[in-house]
Amino acid sequence: MDSTDIVLTVISVMGTLSSILFAYLAFKRGNKQEHKDEGKNEGVMLSEIGYIKSSIDRIEKSLNHLEERYADLSNRLVKVEESTKNAHKRITELHDEMKGANNT
Repeated sequence: MDSTDIVLTVISVMGTLSSILFAYLAFKRGNKQEHKDEGKNEGVMLSEIGYIKSSIDRIEKSLNHLEERYADLSNRLVKVEESTKNAHKRITELHDEMKGANNT
C-alpha cells in the first residue's frame, strides 16, 4: 500500500464519518423543530379551547338570566290571568245585581 492509497482510505473514512455526523445533526435539528411546532400547535389548541370554554360560560349565564326572566314573566302572567278572572267574575256579579235591581 502506498501513500496515495492510505490518503484515499483516510479521506473516504473521514467522508463516511462526516456524512454520518451531518445526518445525525440534521435529524436532531429536524426533531427539535418538530417538537417546537407540536408545542406551538398545542398552545394554539389550548388557547382556542379556553376561548370556547369562556364563550360557553357566557352563554350559560345568559341562558340562566333568560330562564329567570321567563319564570318571572310566567308568574306575572298567572297573576294577571287570575286577576282578570276575578274581575270578570265581579263584573258578572254586579251585572246580575243590576239586572235584579232593575227587575224589581
